[in-house]
Amino acid sequence: MNKNNKIHFIGIAGIGMSSLAEFLHKNYTVTGSDLSGNEITTKLKKTGIKIYENQSAENITNQDLIIYTSAIKNNNPELVEAKKRGIKCITRGRALGEFTRKDNNVCITGTHGKSTTTNYLAQILLNCGKKPSVFLGAINTKYKTNFIYNRSNLNVIEADESDNSFNFLNSMYSIITNIDFDHMDFYKTKKNLYLAFENFIKKTTNKVIVNNDCPNIKNIIVKNTNKKIIRFSNIEKNAEFYFEIKNSQKRTEIILYKKKNIIGTFKFQKISHYNCYNVVGSIITAIEMGISSEKIKKISQKLDQPSRRFEKIYNRKNITIIDDYAHHHNAIKEVRKFIKDDTETRTILVFQPHRFTRLKKHYKDFLNEISLWKEVIVSDIYSAFEKKQKFTSKDFVYELRKINKSCKAYYINDYDKIVVKLKKEIFKNNSHIRIITMGAGDIRKVGTKLIKTIKNG
Repeated sequence: MNKNNKIHFIGIAGIGMSSLAEFLHKNYTVTGSDLSGNEITTKLKKTGIKIYENQSAENITNQDLIIYTSAIKNNNPELVEAKKRGIKCITRGRALGEFTRKDNNVCITGTHGKSTTTNYLAQILLNCGKKPSVFLGAINTKYKTNFIYNRSNLNVIEADESDNSFNFLNSMYSIITNIDFDHMDFYKTKKNLYLAFENFIKKTTNKVIVNNDCPNIKNIIVKNTNKKIIRFSNIEKNAEFYFEIKNSQKRTEIILYKKKNIIGTFKFQKISHYNCYNVVGSIITAIEMGISSEKIKKISQKLDQPSRRFEKIYNRKNITIIDDYAHHHNAIKEVRKFIKDDTETRTILVFQPHRFTRLKKHYKDFLNEISLWKEVIVSDIYSAFEKKQKFTSKDFVYELRKINKSCKAYYINDYDKIVVKLKKEIFKNNSHIRIITMGAGDIRKVGTKLIKTIKNG
């Protein structure tokens, strides 16, 4: 393709689609469409990308390539028209692979922690003299964007495993944070899921850095003696890298060893045990890429998590509002474990189940986990383009109460009503209250609405 070529994105407002659109806009004429505008589309418009706020066959004219998200159905009018005109149509994952094929890519994948690990590694490289372009599945809180462009052939890419699109990527270095049984509507069997990760490992040309404490990763690499696999562990001292964790009230220290030789102590703002694996994977990858441990030590306390990762969006007087992206029962458990020692703070969880298929597949696991929270408000299920099913959040709350009668669980289907309920709880007494909005949909709106009502009295 040349600079005169035109590329159109169907579903451009998505976090992965928008970063690729911004990347390609540097060299091609890019347009896009989406049924709902957001902060991302506002930003894309400012860069000069034309955005159609509808999806119509009329939007397809003389484009040379159509890129669409996997959420787009086959009967989408733009996709139908493009195929009728003989225009090449490819998914976002395939397009990302094709347009970065000749670059040096560092790809980060795994069921949980991809965005956080990508964000950490990008910050380390950017602050230590490397100049990668960064494709992030969340918003970087410093740069206020999910895409950072640098004119180089080095890319740091959050690699999406949900639909096997990570296997379209050409990886020089890779990180696998963990493997959990998610997106099984796509993979169908555990064997298929394992095979996808095995292929990802095989395709990486240099080094694959893996969390050896994840049992499912062990299932893949236990028989693999390939020298390109680098294991890190908080449990097994015979791993290539071993780390210890020391926590104080406000700080986390990670002591990192390589083959029993100490590399150094890295200090951070307090992070969860689960998150220590993300940062360790990032540090090891940076070291393997030639960054000195001394440079990383100097900047470690400045590293931030991306947005929606236990993000404090309000913290005044006796009120703390946190927004978190956790939408798998194991990720929710890790948040609960992180806050469990703070017994003096009353916590209310506002939980939005994400996708009918995920909730149905792991229904008992979600029930068992959410029932362990003392106070819970459950909103309607965020469908993410899926067809509605018979079971509802109201049914889910009914089951919660049966499992644990001491769990104060409420089903509220309207965000404004949730805000009214929360405001009443806030002003019942002067004790410290922490509200956590949680889910991969739009539940953050509850927190932002609540903040406005608090400020307005």
